[in-house]
Amino acid sequence: MRSIRIKGSMMIAVLMAIFLAIGCAATKKITQDILGEGKALKKKIAFLPIVNEAGYGGKDFQASARIHLNTFLKRFCDGLYIVDSQKTRNLLKEVPRLPSGQLDNLALAKLGRSLGLNVVLEESLSGIKCLAEKRGIWGFRDTCMLAQLCVCVRAYDIETGAILFDEVVQGEVEVSEDDWHNLKKRSGYRKEIADRLLAKTTDGICKRICELLGDEPWEGYITSCSENTFTLSAGKDVGLAIGDVLEVFGTSEPIKGSAGQIYLVPGPKIGEIRITKVHRDRAEAIRILGSDLQKSSHVKLKP
Repeated sequence: MRSIRIKGSMMIAVLMAIFLAIGCAATKKITQDILGEGKALKKKIAFLPIVNEAGYGGKDFQASARIHLNTFLKRFCDGLYIVDSQKTRNLLKEVPRLPSGQLDNLALAKLGRSLGLNVVLEESLSGIKCLAEKRGIWGFRDTCMLAQLCVCVRAYDIETGAILFDEVVQGEVEVSEDDWHNLKKRSGYRKEIADRLLAKTTDGICKRICELLGDEPWEGYITSCSENTFTLSAGKDVGLAIGDVLEVFGTSEPIKGSAGQIYLVPGPKIGEIRITKVHRDRAEAIRILGSDLQKSSHVKLKP
């Protein structure tokens, strides 16, 4: 017992030294390798077309918002895989809306499963406000001319069709008096100011997404079945490998929302499958145990 305690203490000391030398993210990966924790598969995320409600900057502003979102997520969220092909954009653009005006979450969930997505993000740029605030030490305060951008962000869970979060993220930057007046008059588009505002808001959005999805396990979907072979809409892109064993979960009765939405409800475990072939964005598996696995809600990596 004494030797086990000594080894445990030495291990902690080694991991602390690694942490101090190279930082948290790398230490977490090395810790998993040393202690033999299960591997973490990446979650797949895609974006609905960005809505520019105020019209400021037109398509240029929308394109910049998409670039910022891609860049920040790739930089700060290691556990995500971004699906942003032109085909995916076109498919998401066609997701219908309900008579209530809300997105058809069931249609989105069905499309998302076929693409192997875990989350779909919707962004709406609500416009730029011009603010003037007194800032600085009391008695020496100056008026600061500020531009503020509000972004409405909504994240949809593909497994259930539910909204994971629906928030407004704000960011503000200081601008010159001339730029402030031009913004107030909606005179022209200043890309430099727009990029600074997008950097502020996107940072907050990405932190929220990373916090929300960071510790959540990957979930995948069976998209087709032929005899004893099952096809999944995820592969090397999320980290699946030949030999991986996945638990398969059934379905329960869907729940109808007040505005016409239909929410999917996962059921209990009904079987297991083993990966036999892995492609870029899909994989094939065979049944280990269970029946009617094609009627599943989702699959998870077996611990």
